[in-house]
Amino acid sequence: MVEEELNNIDMMGLSAREMEIIDLVADGLTNQEIAVKLTISKRTVDNHVSNMFTKTGSKNRVALLNWAMDNGKICRDGFNCCSLPDSQ
Repeated sequence: MVEEELNNIDMMGLSAREMEIIDLVADGLTNQEIAVKLTISKRTVDNHVSNMFTKTGSKNRVALLNWAMDNGKICRDGFNCCSLPDSQ
């Protein structure tokens, strides 16, 4: 992986929990479903998603997922993929 890509993630300041939530959003889960899966409140998920919108400059879930694809966090059908280390 290119160091610039890692720095790009670091510069966004996303937490490990936020990266985990991006994966679940990409799986198509609603905030309520994410809350149940992670055993946290829906309000907490709402706050994480809102914070991710701000940090990434995204205005909605589609834009957030596009950001995640552009930064190699998620991929679709083998495109826009790279291996990023899991956030600890």
